[in-house]
Amino acid sequence: MSFRRSQKVAGLLKMEISDIIRTRIKDPLVGFITITDVVLSDDLRNAKVYFSVFGDETQLKKTIRGLERARLFIQNELGSRIRLRYTPILQFYPDKSWNYGMTIDRILHDLQLEKDSTAGEN
Repeated sequence: MSFRRSQKVAGLLKMEISDIIRTRIKDPLVGFITITDVVLSDDLRNAKVYFSVFGDETQLKKTIRGLERARLFIQNELGSRIRLRYTPILQFYPDKSWNYGMTIDRILHDLQLEKDSTAGEN
C-alpha cells in the first residue's frame, strides 16, 4: 500500500516541482530543465529529483548550483501546495539516461555501418 502511495506522491511532486521551477524560480543559473523523475523514500521524507538540462556540461553545472540555491525555496513552496505530514527533503541529481541512450544508439549505428561495409565486400 505504501509503495502505491509513494508513487502517487512522487508523480504529484514531479508536477509541482516542474511548475515551481517554471513559474517561480527567476535564477539565471537555472536553465531550460525538465524534471524527469522523482524517487521518494518509503517514509516520504526524502525525495531524489532527477532532471535533464538543455545545454552542455557548463550549463549543467550552473543549473546544479542554481537548483541547490533554490532548494529550500522549492521545499517551502511544496509545503504550501501539498498537504503532507512532512515536506520531503529534496536532492537534485542530473539524469544521465539520455546520454547513455545516445551512446548506445551511436554504438549500434557504428555496428550496422560495419556490418554493411563487410557485406558489400563479399
